[in-house]
Amino acid sequence: MSDAGASSVSVVSPRVRSLNDIDMNASGEFVLYWMTATRRYHYNAALDRAIEISLDLGKPLLVVECISTRHEWSSERVLTFVVQGMVDNKSIFEQKGISYVPWIENHIVSGDGMLSKLSTKACAVVIDDFPTYLPRWVMERASRTCKVSVEAVDSNGVLPMGYADGAHKTAYSFRKHMQKSLHRALSTFPEEDSMENVERDISFDMSRFSEIVDELDLEFPPLEWIWRVAEGGNVGRKAMEPLDIDHEVFPVDSVRGGYFSAISILENFIERRLGNYSEGRNDAENPAVSGLSPWLHYGHISSFRVVKAVLDKENWTYDSVCIEDTGRGSRSGWWGLSESSESFLDQIITWRELGFNFAHFRRDHNTLDSIPRWAKKTLNEHRDDERTSYTFDEIEGAKTEDEVWNSAQRQLLRTGHMHNYLRMLWGKRILEWSPDPETAADWMIRINDRWALDGRDPNSYTGIFWVLGRHDRAWGPERPIFGKVRYMSSANTKRKLKLDAYLTRWAEDAPIPKSPPR
Repeated sequence: MSDAGASSVSVVSPRVRSLNDIDMNASGEFVLYWMTATRRYHYNAALDRAIEISLDLGKPLLVVECISTRHEWSSERVLTFVVQGMVDNKSIFEQKGISYVPWIENHIVSGDGMLSKLSTKACAVVIDDFPTYLPRWVMERASRTCKVSVEAVDSNGVLPMGYADGAHKTAYSFRKHMQKSLHRALSTFPEEDSMENVERDISFDMSRFSEIVDELDLEFPPLEWIWRVAEGGNVGRKAMEPLDIDHEVFPVDSVRGGYFSAISILENFIERRLGNYSEGRNDAENPAVSGLSPWLHYGHISSFRVVKAVLDKENWTYDSVCIEDTGRGSRSGWWGLSESSESFLDQIITWRELGFNFAHFRRDHNTLDSIPRWAKKTLNEHRDDERTSYTFDEIEGAKTEDEVWNSAQRQLLRTGHMHNYLRMLWGKRILEWSPDPETAADWMIRINDRWALDGRDPNSYTGIFWVLGRHDRAWGPERPIFGKVRYMSSANTKRKLKLDAYLTRWAEDAPIPKSPPR
């Protein structure tokens, strides 16, 4: 990206949208990129746009990555994972010559007005465009409180969310949209290295930043405290002790957040498991999956990079596409790749980005109002059916009579993750055990948002409401409680997946997994 001929119209404009009608302030001291969801340097369209504005105005760039501890599901698990990514980012951004500041709202420092205050010194604000939970709330609040131009930039997936005209109701419909839009979307991919062709120094004078912090009465936590949190283990937990967060949701020692971990996991998947994805993804003990969902959720790695790695593995070009099938929604054969690669791309593009599409256009994406009429009708008709009932505490604590389900829940509690196939069964059984569909939805969201590292994500809500009929069709025979909503049983799942080793690993008295040697 060069500053020659730069204009105020972004080269990645399909991914950029203005959140207010205020002009850029040419007399501001810096361009501010307020990083909330795309927590990375590489393949970051928001960073591309912030650099573009910086070069256009001849002003330095300041990147502030923020995490609040005051939201509903703030926990040691979430905070540790995000802070580990911040430590990676600090190293990367410094190496690339971009001024970067990590900010964590702790027990001393309040985030009220932080962005609004900093924006008074800025030429413009760039923020991540993310359709769910806290990043969406921050984005929408910024549009009202900042007194300077605010742009939201979409780095979420292969297709810009704005390409669609509305929320797609089925994966088949979205797959058709993807096939028709892919060629155009390829030209909107962000840069792998945003500074590669930038010759001008765009760093901000950090001594001046310290003065601004004093002028605006702001406080940033010391780097030493951030490093202690990122250390994990007893050191990290002790550093987080004073915070008003959920201390029962402990960090997962067996995983580490951040870019470098994500890259290692991706490389391992491409070389060792991708070739067996179509057959081995539901293997109970060692599934052939990427395992990247938490890192994708927090933006530590981009789906652009993941998709590119798959395509590069098979030397793919757009000429490989079956043009005759374009727009028909073919699940396989369209890409011109191996069966496993096509199956994986269908998950990371079609199904993942369907969730972003739906959440972007539907504010009710995390409510029962989002399921189709047929599902509402059939669930309501079976509302009073007799059922085995458990309390929320029994379900959250894996205290049911179903040991297959208990094992999946224990995996979630202990690792922040659940086996992909069992995640579907997990939701179906909660529907079966809850007093009514509304309670089932509430309980699934509460458990997943609290314990899952990839909770609070568009895909989390896709999975939860798929359990209740969204993005699905009516099934027969009609059953108690479920009606025409797709039914799953633990007995059938146990026969299908060969779960003996899995049940042993996640038994009630099994040890919590420890960190692998580094």
